[in-house]
Amino acid sequence: MPTTPHPTLRTLTALVVALAVLMPTGASGDTESIRDARDRREAAKDLAADAAEALELIEAEDAEVSGALGALDDAVALAQAKIAASRQAIEAAEAEATLRWVEVEQVGVEIREARARVEELAVDVYISGLRPGILLESEDLSAGIRKSAILNVVTGNRSDTLDRLRSLESEMEDIARAADAAILDADLQQRELESSMLVLDRRIRSQEKVKEELETRIGKHEAAVKQYEREQYQMAVLIDNLIAEELRRSAPDLTKESGAGFIMPIEGKIGSGFGLRVHPIFGTSRQHNGVDISCVRNQPVWAAKAGEVIFAGWKNGYGNVALMEHEGPVITVYAHQEELLVSKGHILQTGDVIGRCGSTGWSTGPHLHFEVRTGGEPKDPMIVLPG
Repeated sequence: MPTTPHPTLRTLTALVVALAVLMPTGASGDTESIRDARDRREAAKDLAADAAEALELIEAEDAEVSGALGALDDAVALAQAKIAASRQAIEAAEAEATLRWVEVEQVGVEIREARARVEELAVDVYISGLRPGILLESEDLSAGIRKSAILNVVTGNRSDTLDRLRSLESEMEDIARAADAAILDADLQQRELESSMLVLDRRIRSQEKVKEELETRIGKHEAAVKQYEREQYQMAVLIDNLIAEELRRSAPDLTKESGAGFIMPIEGKIGSGFGLRVHPIFGTSRQHNGVDISCVRNQPVWAAKAGEVIFAGWKNGYGNVALMEHEGPVITVYAHQEELLVSKGHILQTGDVIGRCGSTGWSTGPHLHFEVRTGGEPKDPMIVLPG
């Protein structure tokens, strides 16, 4: 009979299909409109939320199964303890039975010895001529009384000894039956517990299989969430590039290259220039190794020239900063960004988006700090930027 897929598994399948529809194919990103890219980003965001919700449900199921496995482990431990107790009871019963049998054997030896003495005494009496009715035949009354008393003692002792023997033999049989019953009961209890252990083992294996399936599903959902997050990121970069392209098309001066092949790294006015200045935070006179270009937070920052990203990350006062290497070699620095959209090793063309304008690091407001370095020495960026 075909099995019905789990609801969360159906959700994951639907999300994967949706993601496949969302992912760009070929060169469609080159002609895609900003609105379409934004729609796709929002769709990816919704899918990521759905996948995260499904992931939470599966993780809750996984926690429940883990709890059940823990309870089963406790039950197994309890059953194992009971089996160990049963085995100890069997050993104790066997030891008790052995001890009693030894005691009975010892009593039996004593009985046999007593019986032998009685028989010897009786023989001696009869050999001396003492027999029932001998009292009247005695030479005098006192001798007859003594002989009669001896006969009574011998006869009585033998009777008592035989009664004691019978009592001990009966007690021995009771002890043996009790010991055997205890052993049988302990054996039965052990078999029952071992049967319970088999059932518990099967349940544990079943629960572990369910847990493995859940972990597999969790892995798929986590991968889906990451994929949707990557889609959002790709759409965000695409939107920035499309906006930058629109800006460059609508403002040709922004894409005008200088004689050195550089364009402005962002649209804005030049603020602090290159050279000595009073630091806006520390209030001391310091060398300013670049130029500050005013901008709006999250405004796109562009590669001033084609090259390779050699660093992208956090650097003390620079905040979020990217460094690019160009022919020459020339190094350009893009500091105080709100967000970096590139990583080390990325190859960028002139005008590609590097990140977004911000105010990270030692900054008093949104702006781009832009530097140009040759041979490790800072140069005035206005020498290479278009006038």
